[in-house]
Amino acid sequence: MQGNMFALPICVPGTLTADVSFRFQAPFDMQLVKVTAGCDNALTFILDIGTAADLDAYLDAVTVTGVTATTTEYDRDDFVDDQYPHISDGDEVVVTIDYNGGDGNDSANVSVVLWFYEG
Repeated sequence: MQGNMFALPICVPGTLTADVSFRFQAPFDMQLVKVTAGCDNALTFILDIGTAADLDAYLDAVTVTGVTATTTEYDRDDFVDDQYPHISDGDEVVVTIDYNGGDGNDSANVSVVLWFYEG
């Protein structure tokens, strides 16, 4: 890996009552090397990270279990094909949060941080 490391934090305050998605366009070539996620209650949400064409191309339907003051970390062995995803300049990245994780309860104060290397 080469280049500078930087983080993209995504925070959704309050109790979620619907799924949430975030989209951004890569400003330069970069590589996703880690994701940390959590919420304020002991419920779950499902996290996907991918592209507009394939919503789970990078991280596929991981279940994040919230426990106050802790986060779950996902890295190379959790990514699709056990590889660090390479994202090219101009690619659209989509982060999707299934707010109730399939258990029917609403997650609260969801936080997701994507860690990238430039290059």
